[in-house]
Amino acid sequence: MPPFETVSQYFDLITDNIANQGYVIVPGFLPDDFIHALRDEALALHEAGRLKRATVGKAENNQLDNKVRGDLIHWLEHTQASPVQREFSAIMETLRESLNRHLFLGLFELENHFAIYPPGAIYNKHLDQFRGNEERQVTCILYLNEDWKAEYGGQLRLYLDGKEPEPYIDTVPLGGTLVAFLSGRFWHEVLPASQPRISLTGWFRKRGPSLP
Repeated sequence: MPPFETVSQYFDLITDNIANQGYVIVPGFLPDDFIHALRDEALALHEAGRLKRATVGKAENNQLDNKVRGDLIHWLEHTQASPVQREFSAIMETLRESLNRHLFLGLFELENHFAIYPPGAIYNKHLDQFRGNEERQVTCILYLNEDWKAEYGGQLRLYLDGKEPEPYIDTVPLGGTLVAFLSGRFWHEVLPASQPRISLTGWFRKRGPSLP
C-alpha cells in the first residue's frame, strides 16, 4: 500500500477544493507501481472477457448506444476484491470520512468500476445524477494509463457552467491523476482517443429515501 503520508497530504486539498469550487484535479495522487497494479487487473479482466459494453439510461431502461457512450466496464465487488483493490478502497474510505467530516455530505459508500475506452470511443456530455435520484454525490476518476501523451486525446472535459459550452477544463488522462467533482453539478464528457484509455471510475453515494 502507498505510504499513508504520501496519499493523506491530498485529503485536505481535495476537501477544500470540493468545498470552494466543486471540483479538484490531483496529478500523482497514487504512485506509479500502484497504478500499474490496478491497470494490470483491468487489462486481465478485459482479456478474460469480463468487461461489458456500458449502457445508457437507468437500470430499468438501459440501452447500448456507441454514439453516446462507447466504453467497456467491470463493476468491482467488495466481497471479491483483490489486495490492491482493497488497498484502494481503504484510501478512498479515508477520503470519504474527510468529505463527511468537513462538508456533511452524508456519504456512506463508494461504488466503482474499471472502464476501458477503445480507440475512438466517447462518452457524450452528461451528468452523473439521474433525474429524481441524488444518491451519487461525488464523482472520482483515477486514470490508469501509462506513458500517456497529450496528442493521444481522451481528455475529460468538465463544463463549469451547467450545460453551457464554455468555460470548460480539459484533463489529460495521465496515469495517477485523480479528478473529483460534485456529481449533480458538473456536466462532462470524454473526448475520443487514439489509444485505449483506462480508468477506475467511482461515485461516493448517500443513502436513498427509505422505503415505507
